Amino acid sequence: MEKTGRIQSIDRTLMVLNCFSEHQTELRLSEIAEEIGLNKSTAHGILNTLKYHGLISQDEESHKYRLGLRLMELGSRAANSLNIIQFAGPKIRKLCSEIEETVHLGTLDGEEMVYIDKIESWQSMRIASSVGARLPAYGTGMGKAIMAFLSEEELMKSIPAVFRPFTPNTIVNMEDLLEELERIREKGYAIDNEEHSIGLRCVAAPIFNHEGKVKYSISVSGPGVRMSEGKMDTIILLVREACRDISEKMGYKGDHKGVSGW
Repeated sequence: MEKTGRIQSIDRTLMVLNCFSEHQTELRLSEIAEEIGLNKSTAHGILNTLKYHGLISQDEESHKYRLGLRLMELGSRAANSLNIIQFAGPKIRKLCSEIEETVHLGTLDGEEMVYIDKIESWQSMRIASSVGARLPAYGTGMGKAIMAFLSEEELMKSIPAVFRPFTPNTIVNMEDLLEELERIREKGYAIDNEEHSIGLRCVAAPIFNHEGKVKYSISVSGPGVRMSEGKMDTIILLVREACRDISEKMGYKGDHKGVSGW
């Protein structure tokens, strides 16, 4: 063991696993040894040990190595152990402190957004909401931030057969909704401009998980009298930054679906 507390053999094992990528799914022993700077006998010993545990497999004909199915099982366990509230909690508290408006964390359940966490503004004029509350997804910034990144099949399940107009600003037809979702995909955030409640404005952004899917979103909401255009611009930047950081902690490694600025 080195003075750093790291174990060299484990370091080398991880180096072997990290040789594989989307562009290098199969590698020969010589390629692996050369890439990580080990002699073939050492690399071969590591690969044999990984094969024994199912972390590496080897093609019988080409003798090339590839990542083993055991890694999928371990990855699934890791993903299932993630607690979104644990990851997002510090970020939404920080957002509330910086912006001094109410911050929500939510998830999509069918056609509805469900609030799963909330940090309330200390200001006297506050948002009437609670953890567990449900709202139609198409009428909220949080819902639209998720819907914009769903597959076509998933999106259709989130859209009701009949649109209910909550305010004069509510989107009430499929064509307008799809156009709005396209804008959200391009910008990377959603706006609720008094679409569900008169006098309430909201900025929301999506959180991507390790599979590149969006299951959660964060919003900052406040009375229209406080949510000036200048403040909205600041909120957009901070919300997107928070969601990007949480996405990375959730294991997301992609380009955020081509969203500009991420």
